[in-house]
Amino acid sequence: MKHSVKTGLIVLCSLLLSIQAHAQRDGWKQEKTKDGKVLVSYNFAEHKDDRGKKYNVLEFEAVTAAEVSMESCLKVLKDDSKHKDFMDDAEHTERIRDLSEDEWLSYYLLKKRWPMPVADVVTRYKLEEDPENKSYTLTGFPAPDMYPDQGVERMRHSYSTYTLRDLGKGQTEVMMYSSSVPLASIPKMLLATWIPNGPAGMVNGIIRLALEEE
Repeated sequence: MKHSVKTGLIVLCSLLLSIQAHAQRDGWKQEKTKDGKVLVSYNFAEHKDDRGKKYNVLEFEAVTAAEVSMESCLKVLKDDSKHKDFMDDAEHTERIRDLSEDEWLSYYLLKKRWPMPVADVVTRYKLEEDPENKSYTLTGFPAPDMYPDQGVERMRHSYSTYTLRDLGKGQTEVMMYSSSVPLASIPKMLLATWIPNGPAGMVNGIIRLALEEE
């Protein structure tokens, strides 16, 4: 019983610290899932392309904690073929090639979903370990020119960050950040319907796949 109480307090404190950190972002809003386990912070912005066309951009961060090992979560993130199993709209994902011991190039083929066309994304990932804070950070940068054209439209502005933190007592915090400029203008009301369940589904998907590794 005491172990359960301590574990619950660890998770609660972690989420409260996340809430405080996110609340400091001007203009950002927050929503929790119905079960209260995932906190999603988000912001709508406007982007103009070179021709002056406007696009609604959704920037979000989703954070949760669960009883799963950090090593299992890391194994999922390093297996690009599994990214399609937790990423929304991804039809095919693969690692193109390693760039160094902790950097690699990944390819994502995205499904057609109105108003978005079939598209692809090329991402350059860098993995960093922080032993002092018992955490790993995987950062994704757009690399549209590092892989040949595949006959579909390519997203050129897509950024992502995944952070895994060992909370102790078998608990791991999983955080996902994303910001990308879409290939079509998506109505803000449509984007809003995706919050909080869309981002929550992705971090929960990482945990689900990680549990299958244990």
